[in-house]
Amino acid sequence: MIGGLLKLLKDIVDPSHWAERIGNKTGLYDKAEKSSFRQWALNLKGWKWWFYQIVVCGIFFILIELLLNLIGLTMLPWR
Repeated sequence: MIGGLLKLLKDIVDPSHWAERIGNKTGLYDKAEKSSFRQWALNLKGWKWWFYQIVVCGIFFILIELLLNLIGLTMLPWR
């Protein structure tokens, strides 16, 4: 009984639980898995994969970090 209550409390405060629940209920996981963009990214080879990972994802990371800084948050562990 107490174990069930603790699991319920853990699920209520766990963001991963809610993300999984919403993703499954709305079908977003299935849509993302069948996405043409995902297929394109998975088929990158060689220098194209490296370019995408370093340059494109790096720019995306920097933009997200700048947006988070505007509201006083950060993704970086040393700030």
